[in-house]
Amino acid sequence: MSSCLANLAALHGLQDDFELHPPDLLLFYNLTQVREADCRAFTHRAAQGDTELLANLPDQRAALQRVALACLGGPRLRLSASDLLLLGVLVCDMDASSIVAADPRVLQNLQRCRRLTAPQQAALNTLLASGETTLGPPGSWNLEGLQALGPLATYISSSLWMQVKQVGCSGVGGCPAVCGQGEGRPAGLPPATPLGTGVPSPSLPQGFHPWGGRRNQGPLPAPRQGMESVCPLYQAVGLDFFGSTVATYRAGQLSQQDARRFVTGFLKAKAESVSSRPKRGTATGRPCLRGDITAATLRDDLFLVRYDCVQLEACLGSRVLEANLDPLLQHPLPAECQRVVKAKLARVYPRGVPEEQLPLIASLVYLYSRSEIGQWNVTSRDTVVALLASDVALENQTEAVLQKYLDHNGTLTGALLVAIGGSRLCWMSARQIQAIRPSEFRLAGALDISSCPQSRKDVLYAKAREAFGSTRTTAAYYRFMRPYLGGAPVEELRHLVQANVSMDIDTFTNLNPRVLQSLSVGNVTTLLGQNVGDLQKARSHPTISSWLRSLNRSALGELGLDSDPAGLSGPGRSTTVTPNTAPRGPYPAPTSGLPRHSAPASGSPPAHLGYLPLSVALPSGLLWLLYWGTPGLSQDCSWDTRTMASENGAAPAPRAGKRGRVAGVHHVRRSRGPQGWSPPTSSSQDTELE
Repeated sequence: MSSCLANLAALHGLQDDFELHPPDLLLFYNLTQVREADCRAFTHRAAQGDTELLANLPDQRAALQRVALACLGGPRLRLSASDLLLLGVLVCDMDASSIVAADPRVLQNLQRCRRLTAPQQAALNTLLASGETTLGPPGSWNLEGLQALGPLATYISSSLWMQVKQVGCSGVGGCPAVCGQGEGRPAGLPPATPLGTGVPSPSLPQGFHPWGGRRNQGPLPAPRQGMESVCPLYQAVGLDFFGSTVATYRAGQLSQQDARRFVTGFLKAKAESVSSRPKRGTATGRPCLRGDITAATLRDDLFLVRYDCVQLEACLGSRVLEANLDPLLQHPLPAECQRVVKAKLARVYPRGVPEEQLPLIASLVYLYSRSEIGQWNVTSRDTVVALLASDVALENQTEAVLQKYLDHNGTLTGALLVAIGGSRLCWMSARQIQAIRPSEFRLAGALDISSCPQSRKDVLYAKAREAFGSTRTTAAYYRFMRPYLGGAPVEELRHLVQANVSMDIDTFTNLNPRVLQSLSVGNVTTLLGQNVGDLQKARSHPTISSWLRSLNRSALGELGLDSDPAGLSGPGRSTTVTPNTAPRGPYPAPTSGLPRHSAPASGSPPAHLGYLPLSVALPSGLLWLLYWGTPGLSQDCSWDTRTMASENGAAPAPRAGKRGRVAGVHHVRRSRGPQGWSPPTSSSQDTELE
């Protein structure tokens, strides 16, 4: 949708009004049309957007960074604080060496990244270890400074955690306040400051956590008796932060992936710090050293610090496990501890985990084999949703869970398909997909299956054809089928070419690469319509690059793709031929014969203005007026193939295909529907006009 609106802005000359448009929209703009005088202002606003929206447009993402660096006068050995302020989220695409060399305030930029690559994680730890950030060297870190890092703190390596020493403790999170100072802050320790500002920050309110508001139970627990054995003085700050992080996770304000990464690294440091201590017990004995685990123990945010996986095995009794499975699994257990819990559950429930407990073990499902899942009773839709909506179960587990449900209920409803999400269709067997009733598939509507392997896309396309093949108009048919076209054969795509659908680039990149090889340049140009210019933004995408490699230079020139994309190094310096993306006309206005709302599809889903965030809807009001006012443009960015009545009241004529002229009024030859699917006949007032 954003790409479509950006193309409309360019078409109507509205790109100069970029300050009125939301940052996400600017990411899709034709950067060669950005005036050099507007370069810094445009980059600063675009850099506030979400670059993950450009997942299918790798060249556009790279071009944004080139334009941004051009605004700075070219690549720099060291990015200054003012440079970083301009670059914003674009820093998330920079390499590790640039991050290490940048001003330490680069941490503020990195906080906006959804994820860090392995080299970027190493760069972050190098920067933190240098002591040049406002946190100082690891030995002087404090709780407030670590919390100010936000999710970046989950990337701290175990080697750095081992250096967090001699800071004293605050009495928060269970560490005894033995520092001899009222608030636990050692004398001479400078006040904490927000990252990169150098300005002391006010004290955080009790119970506040900067990652997501208040913690689940207010402030962390008061010191507890017995914590001295696991709370040596040099570990206090780390333990305070560990407790606050677990509390944030249990409150649902930190992802499982981030929490588990942090816990694994922190506990590895703890294990290495005590590895030189004398071992107690034997490999076979393994006595419980910390005391039996109780319900109260499991409510402790420092539970995983007190009980490693060996002690979990030794100290967790069957009755406590059975009665407290939920609070236990609310902790971000490392994989080894998860296996311990699974083994204990097998001893408690030798005939399989009962259904009432299954929703609680969603985080463990990936550990179960087909045969083990075969022992379960899965009769409830809620059970299926709990087990599969967690995005943990893998292929075999998804298929096995659904089969147990099908064995009892016989069918999958549209509501259930929506609840578990389109990605779960990727892991269903072909037989299970084929068993879905067409009526239920229609109720599920457009599901995102873009992550599916090609074999599943092929099966899902066949099911979608079965469900939507009787749709009354080509426009409605395309709108419903769009997410499933990744499995479409070449005949289907050629029919869509005749229908002039103006396919969006996200749908195009989702097509079967082998099928795409059979399309000519003319086919692709017509298929994309007004969106053909987006090929430049996505030319490095695997699907598109494989097709482009099959073309000669002359064909690439027709598309304006015969030059090096790296040559587009700055605004106003286009070295390519801009393809003609003007809409074809004339286009009849939409009629009331087709639903105005279409279900979301893979890639960039269509959305009604009322469902967009207010921050997007209001500044884009003019674009939306153009969007709905552009003749022939449907809600999914395609040129609608809907019909309208002629001036003399004759039956409406479809727009797609070859133009003709009847009684002085422009009409269009009707194109045939996909794979033998026939559009409405004259009985439905859609008369074909030759």
